[in-house]
Amino acid sequence: MTNTEPLMEMAAAARAAVLDPNRITVVGGSPDPRFELFHAASSLCSQKVRTVLNEKALSYRSNDMRILGSMEPTGLVPAEHYSPAYIRLRLIAARELGRGFVSGYSGRTSVETEGFDPCVVPLLLDHQEGRVVADSQRICCYLDAVDRQPVQLIPDEPASREEVMRQVGIVDRIPNGALLYGFHPDADLRPEALKTSMRTVYHYKVIALERLIADNAGDLELVAAYRAKITKEIGGKQVCHDPEFQRAARHRVSQLLENLELDLGKGSFGCINGHPFSLADVLWGVNLVRINYLGLSSLWDALPGVARYFEVLCKRRSLCEEAIGASIASMPQSRFMDSVASCLAEATA
Repeated sequence: MTNTEPLMEMAAAARAAVLDPNRITVVGGSPDPRFELFHAASSLCSQKVRTVLNEKALSYRSNDMRILGSMEPTGLVPAEHYSPAYIRLRLIAARELGRGFVSGYSGRTSVETEGFDPCVVPLLLDHQEGRVVADSQRICCYLDAVDRQPVQLIPDEPASREEVMRQVGIVDRIPNGALLYGFHPDADLRPEALKTSMRTVYHYKVIALERLIADNAGDLELVAAYRAKITKEIGGKQVCHDPEFQRAARHRVSQLLENLELDLGKGSFGCINGHPFSLADVLWGVNLVRINYLGLSSLWDALPGVARYFEVLCKRRSLCEEAIGASIASMPQSRFMDSVASCLAEATA
């Protein structure tokens, strides 16, 4: 889309889905920012993008969307990022990506391996270029290419760039959805309030999506998007209590952390190894904060390199604000965040 006027109109329509105007703000000093972000404070992928925006000191219009539906006295209130206006914006990005819709559930969210989910956050609008960019990995890379100041997150030097992007790809494929939504049969240390919400989350999602299909029956592209999302959510519901699936997901995360320990030991990347702070550090930092929030930091008890890496990353101001602070403020209280809350206080003092 090269004509920015239709994009502005579509953005305004999507923005209208945010029911609380206090969740629409401008971050940074520009009164008319180039960028606009549709995201959620609690969303892991949104936290990655916001950390990059923070590091780059880029101003943007923030549309903090409610991404879980709720049952109110008046009936089911659907998640705001299911609104037709928002989905139409995402479909612009989908056409540019050339990826088919997601067709099942794996617990991962990578567009590269799982397909395009039309009903998620984040989504970036570049009003100057008339671009709509989806997928957190692509958004982060896009933002780094916009301006290399005050920090360059993807190195120019070929070997360093290759290693940073290899790590980015690893993080992109972590089964975060399985960890957040799944009920582990052996040790489920998630906050009780979160577990309560997860018991009905898939049911509410499917009801809301089916209603939206009925309400937009004449828009075939929109209906196809909603049907793809239903397929994914039904798949998630089928495995959220599956012991074998949940154990496999956690084992996979454990393996990736062991590999991270080896990679950090080689010194080929990482701010703790003297390399400039990079996109790999951003993504690992956000993900390690989430793993800690879920009570799974024990996975690196025998991995001193990962433990030190986590400790150092938690002191980075951008990660404190966009991962630690956002998680504490927007998600059910987790006792496992007590150990990193002091980092937030120090960073924002």
